[in-house]
Amino acid sequence: MKAAVVGGGIAGVFTAYFLREAGIDVVGFGGELRYPLTSLVLTLSMPDPRDVEMAVESLEIYRKMAAIKPVISVDIMPTYADLSSLRRAGVKYQVLDRFRGLRLARDEIVVVTTDYLIPIRKIVASLRRRLGFSDKRAALGAEGRRVYLVVDGGRVDADVVILAAGADNRELALRVGVDLPFRPYSCYAAAFLVPGWLRGLSIGDYVLSWYGRPGPWPLYIAGDGCGKAYSNPPRGYASKIARLIAKRAGWALPLYAKSGVCEGSPTGGPLAGKVGRFDNLYVIGGLDGYGSMVGPAVAKRLAELVVRGRTEVLPDLPDAFDFDPCVERHDWSFSLRQS
Repeated sequence: MKAAVVGGGIAGVFTAYFLREAGIDVVGFGGELRYPLTSLVLTLSMPDPRDVEMAVESLEIYRKMAAIKPVISVDIMPTYADLSSLRRAGVKYQVLDRFRGLRLARDEIVVVTTDYLIPIRKIVASLRRRLGFSDKRAALGAEGRRVYLVVDGGRVDADVVILAAGADNRELALRVGVDLPFRPYSCYAAAFLVPGWLRGLSIGDYVLSWYGRPGPWPLYIAGDGCGKAYSNPPRGYASKIARLIAKRAGWALPLYAKSGVCEGSPTGGPLAGKVGRFDNLYVIGGLDGYGSMVGPAVAKRLAELVVRGRTEVLPDLPDAFDFDPCVERHDWSFSLRQS
């Protein structure tokens, strides 16, 4: 069997990796490597037990490939937050009413767990080399009930074609008449100088709505979510986030802001499976900005699906074309709104 993978990010390279491990002949087309130089965060502090399970699995996969650095994770939540998902998943955590220099209100708590910094750019680049990924871009073509790739004007046929191109998934699929249930959006973040005691913490503030992560010394990376697809951060964005950080830590000096492109799904979480219209087309997407947390586990499941020859199809989602791609299932804000 020959498999062709379109997309050289977390979803693409790990799907190719597990297919190769199963003895499948794999060819991959990755395009430009877009990940930042800084490490990305893997957290086990999530409200959905499915995501915690996949994050644990992904962490074990990463540990076989690179050195993983643990960091203290602090989630700021209202006192009514339901933490049962952590208990069910066996995640070790503490609930405190104060932590270091953080300024908290009486009706707020901090949930302390452990996050992990994943050198994702290093891992993805290494896998691309090992698997022989091409930097060329590929498009989809169709003939009857089968798809093929178009690369540099030439045709590449495969028994299985896997679309794992992140925010480009939908546009690529539209070329063969398939409207996938994914939508791109821009995710914003900025770099700051912050107090030394704060710089080493991974923070999710679900009251003031911002998150922060350790960056390359002496930087701290923080943001608050997303906006219109392919848009730049709004004017004054870094200053706005600096004011939120300052409410918790006393001060923050904004330096610069950047944007990236993520992809959301109607479920707020990842989807992977066969595209029903074609006999040989599979897709993995909707990682919603947390590919570093669950991407390897989702990719492993998709590879197993392909190898075993199952015909599990992406679910028929009635609201697939009317949803907010910024709703992220792994974000505690999602569950707090339901409380």
